[in-house]
Amino acid sequence: MAKETVEAVRQAELKAQEKEKEALGKKEAILSEAEKKAKELIASMTKQAYAKADKDLEKAKSRADEIINEAKLRSEKEILIIRELAKMKEESAISLILSEVLK
Repeated sequence: MAKETVEAVRQAELKAQEKEKEALGKKEAILSEAEKKAKELIASMTKQAYAKADKDLEKAKSRADEIINEAKLRSEKEILIIRELAKMKEESAISLILSEVLK
């Protein structure tokens, strides 16, 4: 009977060792899968971040172009106004000079 008990204990220990090996194998598989999924998630999030950054950069460039074009239009209008004023002053100056010369 003692022999049977020892054998039963030995078998239980062997089963326990087998279960422990099985658990370690599962642990490694779970860790490997988790690492794979984490890398995929990081890659996906990085790709999304780059895409958003590119989109934001394009928006900023577009807005900058709009601002530049608006500034050019304003400048062109101001130049026309200044030219008109200069022309009017030139005509006034010519008239003044002629009136002084002809006196």
